[in-house]
Parts: sequence; structure tokens; C-alpha cells
Amino acid sequence: MSLIRPSHFPLGVIGIATCSQTDSLSSITAEFNAAVKDVFPPNSIYPLAKNCFVFEEADGTTNLNLGDHLPGLVIIPSMMGNKKENIETLLADLCSNILAEFSTVVRSIAVPLACLRSEVVQPG
Repeated sequence: MSLIRPSHFPLGVIGIATCSQTDSLSSITAEFNAAVKDVFPPNSIYPLAKNCFVFEEADGTTNLNLGDHLPGLVIIPSMMGNKKENIETLLADLCSNILAEFSTVVRSIAVPLACLRSEVVQPG
């Protein structure tokens, strides 16, 4: 029954991090994923979407390997001019991902309901 009320659960998670010269993107990703796992039970369909926004420190001396593909990690370079507009776009993308994942919720509800219907004995 709790699946029918998604408003009882966080639908999205946003992590905020900074990246300095000594940080690695893989360690930031691992820390973010561990924090999300601490909040949500195993095998939970929630959160439907998660992103970690990593802000590069202003001095520009970080050694970010932007070629690394780390799902859910979004790097915001220090030299970016209009960060507000970029963050608005990133939040819109997260909301879009949440809406797209509602099909997962519907499938999770539909399968148990189908099983219940097949077990109901019809009067004959």
C-alpha cells in the first residue's frame, strides 16, 4: 500500500560536493552512493532519481578527469559563468528523470495486483 503513496518517500536526492586538488571524482561518487544507501532500505525503488552536483573549487587547480563516466555525478566547473542557469537546467533534468521513473512504480504496483486478482476465487 505504501507504493501507492509516493509522497511519503523522497523521490529524488541531490548531493552537493566540492572538489579540490586532493579529491577524486570516484571517491566523491562512492561517498554519495554510500550516504544514499544509509537513508534508503535495500531493494527500495526509492529514490527514483539521484544526482550529485560537484563544484570545482574556484582556484582552478583541480585535476578533474572529465572523461570518467560516473553516473549521477554532475561537475560544475569553477570557470562557468552563469551557474544559476546551469543548476536550473540540472534540476529540471532531475525532475524529468523522476517523472520518467514513475513507470517503475506502476510496474511495481501492477505485478502484485495481478497476482492478487489471479488468486481471488470467483463465485461459480
